[in-house]
Amino acid sequence: MSNAQQRLNEIAEQEKKLADEKSKLLEASKDADLEMVKKLCKQHGFTATQLRGSLKVKGKAKAKGEKAAAKKTAAKKAPAKK
Repeated sequence: MSNAQQRLNEIAEQEKKLADEKSKLLEASKDADLEMVKKLCKQHGFTATQLRGSLKVKGKAKAKGEKAAAKKTAAKKAPAKK
């Protein structure tokens, strides 16, 4: 194995270790962060509408192009018969 390939393998190993460590630290701080967010929401009276851009959305979101196309097709009506 070449020196460069060996170094790449070492770096990949370090990245994996760092990613594992990061996920463990995030998991450990998650509960404390959630309590802080709840406290701040109560303190300032934030609503779900105000936090809309920051919260996860339930279900599958449509792409902008799909949404616009759906509106256009729904808006067209057949002319009335006389």
